[in-house]
Amino acid sequence: MKILFLTYSHIGLNRAGMKIQIEKTAEELIKNGVEIVFYDPWKNQIPEVDLCHVFSLDGSLVYHVQKAAMIGKPIVISPVLNCFRDSLLQTVLKVRLSSHIPGMYSDYKRAQLMLSDAVRVIVLNHEEKNVICKAFKFSQQNCIIVPNGINKTFASANPKLFENKYGVRNFILNVASIEQRKNQLNLIKAVKKLNYKLVIIGEATFTSQYYLEECRAIASDNVVFVGPLTYEDPLLASAFAAAKLFVLPSYSEVMPLTLYEAAVAGCKLITSRNVPISDQIKEYVQVVNSDKPKDIAVLIDKEMKSPVNENLREAALAMPSWYDVGKKIKTIYDDIILNK
Repeated sequence: MKILFLTYSHIGLNRAGMKIQIEKTAEELIKNGVEIVFYDPWKNQIPEVDLCHVFSLDGSLVYHVQKAAMIGKPIVISPVLNCFRDSLLQTVLKVRLSSHIPGMYSDYKRAQLMLSDAVRVIVLNHEEKNVICKAFKFSQQNCIIVPNGINKTFASANPKLFENKYGVRNFILNVASIEQRKNQLNLIKAVKKLNYKLVIIGEATFTSQYYLEECRAIASDNVVFVGPLTYEDPLLASAFAAAKLFVLPSYSEVMPLTLYEAAVAGCKLITSRNVPISDQIKEYVQVVNSDKPKDIAVLIDKEMKSPVNENLREAALAMPSWYDVGKKIKTIYDDIILNK
């Protein structure tokens, strides 16, 4: 079985959650005997594969999807549709307007074209499935939930590595690309008058350098900007292990890996109401309005003063691993190819 993995062309500029999702999925599929071909823009690889797996609904991919459909290659799409800043009704209205008004919400129009050619859509959770099936009218039966895998190695990280280098422990942690959607600015405002350290790990995207400067400008002495750490760097896992509270006040996420890595490492969790949370850990996660730094501050203070609940870590560790994800996706490929 030979599968073509396609995604947007700028995927390599930042090693964010989508790139890790693709790499981990490919790694486990290869272990299951699947040959993975990564898209090369200088070649037409579509005729040589059995199936095309498209990650993202980025509009640049519509031509590849249409080409694959034209020559009869099955298409699987993992949308990772990051639209949770809007309500479902707003998204439905935008999708409908895109099909009737030229130039209106053209990204949604291209997404609709891509989904119309897909034989299966793999979503990360019920919330994403709800959007895909209701807004884009995709088949419920052919829309399958396969969450991101949990990297359980974060459970055994050594907190001393980070503590020895930066001199902090039991702090507030945020790990994310530094950009408006991730909302570090309101997090920094929230901790301004609190007597806790906030550690921010990540780099500004190439279009968000101004946002990083704004964050640095308002930050008090209790904010530590570490900069980027690679996913494999032991210092990153150590930071999760050394922290007490992980805060991700994003305006929109689909299934952020860092939230679950923090849980596995033993952190308490706060995220925004716009972030879908897996049922397995939902009862242990505190949620807050992204736009209200004062509310974020009150909740941070409360969580920092209360003890860690080990039930959260145990619940996260019981979630599917990347190995489980690879096996599940392989069964989806098998079903499509056998019934082609």
